[in-house]
Amino acid sequence: MLSSSGYRCYYLSVNPMPHKLNAGKLIVFLAKFAADTFYSAWIVMKERPNVVVGFGGYSSGAISLLSRLFGRKLVIHEQNYFPGRAIVILSRIANLVALSFKGTEKYLPGAGARTVLTGNPLRTDILLKDKAGARERMGLASGKKCLLVMGGSQGASSMNRLSAEAVIELSGRNADIQVIHLTGKRDHDAILKFYEDNGITSRVFSFLDRMSDAYSAADAAVSRSGASAVFELAYYGLPMVLVPYPNPKNNQRTNARFFEEKGAAIYREEKDISASGLASDIEKVLFDEELRIKMGRSALEASLPDAAKRLADEVIKLVKRKVR
Repeated sequence: MLSSSGYRCYYLSVNPMPHKLNAGKLIVFLAKFAADTFYSAWIVMKERPNVVVGFGGYSSGAISLLSRLFGRKLVIHEQNYFPGRAIVILSRIANLVALSFKGTEKYLPGAGARTVLTGNPLRTDILLKDKAGARERMGLASGKKCLLVMGGSQGASSMNRLSAEAVIELSGRNADIQVIHLTGKRDHDAILKFYEDNGITSRVFSFLDRMSDAYSAADAAVSRSGASAVFELAYYGLPMVLVPYPNPKNNQRTNARFFEEKGAAIYREEKDISASGLASDIEKVLFDEELRIKMGRSALEASLPDAAKRLADEVIKLVKRKVR
């Protein structure tokens, strides 16, 4: 992605801080952190940036800290509702903390008035709404309800199976439904065969470059609740059934809860839901026209589609203040 951008690129390691005390992992972490610290210092001295923008995670930690030590302006951005450890630490020294969700600021008491709500920047190549054209390109019927299923990059197999079984259950209730299903590589063939064996009109992809077609063609979605996914779905005004990745240390639950409270999603825990229960939720968001329209409007209101511009404007304002 970056090779054709024309920008100079430097790469830091990805080596998360261990959650538990483990001597081996701690030694590796400290060694890589030391290496990244020296490399970050060299980058800052060589490039002399007016501002450094960090998006959390281990990889942004060293260079964000170094930027402040060298007197550079620092902006950090949190994608999720509940902030990660790196953002919590860096929020105490950053000049500006940009947030995707209203309410995240209460978890960052050290940031105070330096927080600003920008939303979560979306990929500009997906921002094209064209339902009729998208369905024609994907070979889908214009008059049938269409469900988009996105398993997510983690824990996709259980999500794929649960969603596919729910679609079959719904079909058994005489629901006229077609499906776009993003499976990941591992489950593609099995899910494709499952739909074919059960006579479901489906378009199954291991990966899809042109996500605008999938979003535009759909009437509702079943998805994990990573920040990028939920904001992209919200931009298209799609009612959502959100099933967070079932890891107690992930922050997808708070994302899902936020959109449910906004009236844009139904939030379900994977361990608590059956295929039959998920089918009932899908039936609501697809075929209850009044509810579907209401949830779609709520999703649009929460999407903040100009997030990229908002964040860019805040960075530029900070640079201008520095230059003056």
